[in-house]
Amino acid sequence: MSPPGDNDAMLITSPQDPERLRELASRIGERLSTRTDEISESMSAAIEGAVGELDDDYARASLHASVRNNVEVIVHLLARSQAPHDLPPVPEAVRYAVELARSEVPSASLRRAYHVGSDNLLAHIFDGVREIDCESHEQLPLFHHLAGWLYQYVDEITRTVMAAYDDELQSSRSRAARSVNTVVSGALSGEFTDLATFASTTGYRLDQLHLGARVWIDDYGSARDQERVLTSVVGHLTEELRVGSTPLTVFTDRATAEVWFGWARRRPPLHTSSIAPVVTSAPQARIAFGAPAAGIDGFRTTRAQAARTATIARVSTVPAAHVVSYADDGIPIVARLAEDLPATRRWVGEVLGPLARDTADAARQRETIRVFLESAENYSDTAARLLLHRNTVKYRLTKAEDELGRAPGERRMDTQLALTTCHLLGGAVLTPTTATGADA
Repeated sequence: MSPPGDNDAMLITSPQDPERLRELASRIGERLSTRTDEISESMSAAIEGAVGELDDDYARASLHASVRNNVEVIVHLLARSQAPHDLPPVPEAVRYAVELARSEVPSASLRRAYHVGSDNLLAHIFDGVREIDCESHEQLPLFHHLAGWLYQYVDEITRTVMAAYDDELQSSRSRAARSVNTVVSGALSGEFTDLATFASTTGYRLDQLHLGARVWIDDYGSARDQERVLTSVVGHLTEELRVGSTPLTVFTDRATAEVWFGWARRRPPLHTSSIAPVVTSAPQARIAFGAPAAGIDGFRTTRAQAARTATIARVSTVPAAHVVSYADDGIPIVARLAEDLPATRRWVGEVLGPLARDTADAARQRETIRVFLESAENYSDTAARLLLHRNTVKYRLTKAEDELGRAPGERRMDTQLALTTCHLLGGAVLTPTTATGADA
């Protein structure tokens, strides 16, 4: 038999001969085990230099302990030819992940720390491969083997520490939310009035001007948690309302949030029409505002107003009512009427007669009368607002008078309120009709 050639020698350290690779990797692990202090310090310094969020004097000791824990586990597994999935307990690494979660350091920083650390360790491993007593043609396959092994270790350890991070983050947020809910409930009930404690717990001040809002997602289907959508809507509202500080948001269920926006000085005017694009970006979103009010009493009052106003957006069939404000004309009364739809529907029918029908023709007549009365019964102003010819307005009003059996200006208060109620609540208070147009 002829002696083995160069190609045969290369096969000895190929991936088809894992025993030789494990033997050499074990020797690398043994060499690294004598330098754990040096390697740990080098890795910690690399992480602190590359990941600014982790270069913190307060948490530096925990970072170093975590790095040392990982280095010791790595050299232990390598020296004993164990696979990365044979991961033993890593208490310091898990403890550090929990500390980061409690401090709400982004999880991406923790992931990046492991990649930076593994790159640093690869340099030490490369030095070990060059120094180890083996054939030169064995070095490259050995380095590839160790690089792959380390990649698997990083994948395994990050899954472990990220699970601990996520669990703690959820627990921390739940604890914080419970604390916030407790002091908010106390402020609303009048049992809690410590302004400093309220501010430190919630990040929101009671001694300012408040605008309360109820924000919710209507018909969210099978989606279990709408917190992300609600948070986005509140963020858009904060920008639109030009709020200088973070609003206070309390999630009351998986699709509803109560929000307070605060201003130290006079608040810019609120125009619900300017808020409409926020709802357009989240089509199922609904928003009900209270009226601005100051101090702890105002904190309670504006929230109660928002809750009452929310009834309009919940029952209305009119898209324009997806955003409503207690401060707008007629809203407080219509909100009360919306609480008893059957009685309100009967009353609207009594006041408007045939014009209370849920038909396109009746809708045109109602809108013409509504604008006419709001324009102080001025034909020209009414025509301008409706973008109609003056004669068309007169024709419609004559026809409406026939339907009502009286001039639009008679029973003015009832008529205006009934028309406003129809304008805001739509089909919820109109008289249904059959396919032939008769009353149902």
